[in-house]
Amino acid sequence: MWQVNYEERFRKYVKGEIGEEEKARIEEDLNKTRVLLEYLDSSMDETLYAEEEGPAGAENNGRAEKGWAYNEMGRRISRAVNRKLRHYAVLTGAVVLLLVFLAIYALSPVMDAIYYNPSSPRESQPPLDLNMAVYMELVCGDKGFASVNVRPEGYGRHSLDVQTQINGRISHHYLELNKNHLYWTDMSWNQPDLPGNAFTYSVEDRETFAGTTAEETAVKLRGLSESMVVRAALSFKETKDTEQLAAFMKKYSGEYLYVPFETYDDQRGTMSGYMGYRPDAAGYVRTDSYDRKRYPYLDLAQYEEEGEIDADVLTQHVTSMLAYMKDNEAFGQIFASVVPGENVFDRQQYEGALDYVQKNGINGYGVVVNAGRDELLQMLSDPDVDGIYLIDAQLKL
Repeated sequence: MWQVNYEERFRKYVKGEIGEEEKARIEEDLNKTRVLLEYLDSSMDETLYAEEEGPAGAENNGRAEKGWAYNEMGRRISRAVNRKLRHYAVLTGAVVLLLVFLAIYALSPVMDAIYYNPSSPRESQPPLDLNMAVYMELVCGDKGFASVNVRPEGYGRHSLDVQTQINGRISHHYLELNKNHLYWTDMSWNQPDLPGNAFTYSVEDRETFAGTTAEETAVKLRGLSESMVVRAALSFKETKDTEQLAAFMKKYSGEYLYVPFETYDDQRGTMSGYMGYRPDAAGYVRTDSYDRKRYPYLDLAQYEEEGEIDADVLTQHVTSMLAYMKDNEAFGQIFASVVPGENVFDRQQYEGALDYVQKNGINGYGVVVNAGRDELLQMLSDPDVDGIYLIDAQLKL
């Protein structure tokens, strides 16, 4: 009861609603409390000092004994403070352990789930192997894409090994996918092994053509061993649609790697980069990785008929690749864009090309072929061949 009355009187003192006599008593109590706290503070300092100095004489011993001579109230205060400190220490340790646990076991899976994750794709997300196969065929099919290996590093980061293969030779291109951003030091991994002027179609005049005439190249080829396999880019005098190209392929044997085609009006005479397709099935079968009705013949391995691939199938293959890339925003966003610091999906490049070929057909202005010396000489004798650019040659064992 006394405590309640005192608390009430103290509140009135704070508000200035107490008489002078009561005010004097409370101020006397406050003064006593101040003296007590100063004494406790001084005693604790002396104790700590005595512990640091050690028993260096009677004076120090006396000081230590004096420091520990707390009254009952001092001991209660000390115990309360210690309990509070221990509580905070335990709470802080638990929070730190929780944060460490989250960082090790929870944060990485969460980040992998948020960002594009090629190692564990969602049900609605096509596998990276298929995405990369379509992308590489369109932009640099002459390299001969084989596969891509993914190694998860955690926290939204993945190491990629993009593999291309020509004549049994595998080339490795190492990339890093980090939080939806694709990084690489190999600047040629998604570039064709061709200069921008490797086809006569792409230059305004003959002087800027990187290759030579069919007659000049034939002289060089006859000097090679018949066991050599040559990779070369043949230029056509006029563009060939899929039906005309299929007839050319049926006439001359060889491994047809890449057919660059027109994607916009007035493209002739410009070196604006390539977009093309591979006119026959190659690599791993990926027909179970996509909607065949929505993207018919996205993988030419879907064509199960005997003999050469039909021209209409080639047309569907190209339009399906363009439509697939146009719809695949999650994959397209990992590439750097023209917007500084942002990865903005450039849907227009595929959408515009798709619209153009649907109106004008698939018109190729050349072909990259891998063929023996004699097969290549036969191709050079065709009146439709306007020139040739030699890429490389390998001894066929």
